[in-house]
Amino acid sequence: MREPEVVIAGCGVISAVGCGVEPLRAALQNNASGLRAAEKFSAPRFQSNIAGAAPRNPDIDDPAWFLAAEALRQARAAAGQILAAVPAGKTGLVLSTTKANIEALERIAAGRPCSESARRHLRADLLAADLAADHGARGPVQTVSVACVSGLVAISQAARLIRRGAAEAVLVIGVDCLSDFVVSGFTALKALDPQGCRPFDRDRCGLSPGEAGAAVVLVRADRMPQSAVTVRAFGGSNDANHLTGPSRDGSGLALAIRAALTAAKISPSEIDYIHAHGTGTGYNDAMESLALKTIFGEACLPVSGAKGMLGHTLGAAGVVETIACVLAMENNFLPGTPRLSLAAEGTPPGLVREPRTVARLKNVLKLNTGFGGMNGALILSHV
Repeated sequence: MREPEVVIAGCGVISAVGCGVEPLRAALQNNASGLRAAEKFSAPRFQSNIAGAAPRNPDIDDPAWFLAAEALRQARAAAGQILAAVPAGKTGLVLSTTKANIEALERIAAGRPCSESARRHLRADLLAADLAADHGARGPVQTVSVACVSGLVAISQAARLIRRGAAEAVLVIGVDCLSDFVVSGFTALKALDPQGCRPFDRDRCGLSPGEAGAAVVLVRADRMPQSAVTVRAFGGSNDANHLTGPSRDGSGLALAIRAALTAAKISPSEIDYIHAHGTGTGYNDAMESLALKTIFGEACLPVSGAKGMLGHTLGAAGVVETIACVLAMENNFLPGTPRLSLAAEGTPPGLVREPRTVARLKNVLKLNTGFGGMNGALILSHV
């Protein structure tokens, strides 16, 4: 029996460029950056204070819940009656995060007030369970935490739940919040760009941390009254190279891309646009460029990335950047690469600097890589 197709019925996001899908769409179409100086992360303790902070009350002691719940509220509203028609027992939830509500540890260590819910949401599984209970998802509930590939894996896991009949709709949420813990970690690795990240730029020298809540509602395609973006295929791999450094030749990411193309039953020439991981670190950008050359050769395929706009949102990255792809596909434009000035040698020849309109985007490849050597490739289609 043929597996059902899975489509995206609704999206929601809160990020460095604002609260809602429309601010993200506008930022993508205008190549705007939401990176700003954050006094909290100033020197000498931190290597850089440039970050992608989402709009939220700094006194909220459970920011992971706030960001996730807001994104999920938006996505459910966008899905409307399509989601409402799915029984609660057939509605699942998959949470993607690397740190959950890590800020609670900072409050506890400093002797600052910390609510019971904030302490509870230090555990990603309990954060997922509470989101599911609050939003009426009584089907399967899963938590994914595989570094910065978490979002793509979560979307893939959700699609599998639907394809095998365990659910008819799945809420996918990606969330991570800015914290001393995260920024201190990247400072220790000397991985932050003091001027803000510049993916694929000749003078790039690191990433910029970001935070976001992002959510998509996946449903069985026959529940959609109109055409929608399809979650077509996923490919994953592991470099088995280093705890924090990617394989220098890009072979692991290339393997993931091949797996996704094979699963989708399409050739490299059928991909219309690639949304890169593009952290702005030298090793990652170079590795990603080599992987793309391995699969696509010298083809001038459009490639761009959004971390110069949003920062690196860790467990939310795969979900918020997938939403960026959906917006590009629905509105027929190629997003640019914010903060790119002069492309580094060896970067993809089709690197898109400024947004531009196109006639159509049928197949889009979304890439993410992460610590531990994780690689993910997601193919989205819009017929």
